Amino acid sequence: MLDKIIKTANKAEKDLVFEIGSNSDLILENMITGNLVWTIENFVKRAEKGMLTFPTKFDMVDPILNLNHQGKIIIRMSVNPQEIIREVEIGTSPLKNRVEAINKLKRAGYKVGILIAPVVLMDNWKEKYEELVKYLYENLDEDVKKDVFFEVIFMTYSFIHKAINEEAFPGAVNLYNKDMMTSRGRGKYTYKKEIKEEGSAFFEELLNKYFPDNEIKYIV
Repeated sequence: MLDKIIKTANKAEKDLVFEIGSNSDLILENMITGNLVWTIENFVKRAEKGMLTFPTKFDMVDPILNLNHQGKIIIRMSVNPQEIIREVEIGTSPLKNRVEAINKLKRAGYKVGILIAPVVLMDNWKEKYEELVKYLYENLDEDVKKDVFFEVIFMTYSFIHKAINEEAFPGAVNLYNKDMMTSRGRGKYTYKKEIKEEGSAFFEELLNKYFPDNEIKYIV
């Protein structure tokens, strides 16, 4: 797969960005396989153009900090309010650790983005997410705040994921809300259009309040 990416990148007329973290969390996986270190080193050596990007919910970034990445890697840290991390993103790194990891990555010269996802509209969600964004503003290094970008993704609920989570984490929070969600087909549900529009407007205003000079790539 990496060979194909490199070949496509080198043939392209302009720099392309390749998402390589769609199917697993590469930071976590790297602790077992070392594959991420290998991928970064080989891409940098062989790709004349292009960049790689991936998201993560984990803070174990030390193995990649000293790599000669040449600015060709974009790492997007996924964040959520600590209450949601604790009750929904079970087993992932705490918010404090994720923010510290962002600062480490930036100091190591990586391009960094922040992915607010999945946005879960629990009780008092507006207050929770404002506290989150305020925490980011207060704890990110100034160099991060200069050019970090944001992506916002609302939760998509799946009965398949529900079944898996209930088996793996008995007693986990039920995220399905029939009053707020609408069917997307095949057992998947998303927030209703009017609710999502309200949420999108809220996040745009919130991010512009604390990070007025930073790009919001999308809110979906």
